[in-house]
Amino acid sequence: MGSKSIDYIGNLVGRSHVAVDVHLRAFAVDAGVLDLPYDQLRAVYEEAAALLGHDKGGLEHAIWRHRSKGA
Repeated sequence: MGSKSIDYIGNLVGRSHVAVDVHLRAFAVDAGVLDLPYDQLRAVYEEAAALLGHDKGGLEHAIWRHRSKGA
């Protein structure tokens, strides 16, 4: 099981995680974030959530919903 699966399962059991998938990667690229390894990109999203005062999982879900509408 990989990092994304572990983070996703964490969200399912009520923990706030950022599970980086294709939608979150595409959003990061559109924002000018370089192609980072999974753990580093997750850390970028977690830091952004903290700076904005948002829940990590909530920010991840909002970006996922936004990107998946255009897919």
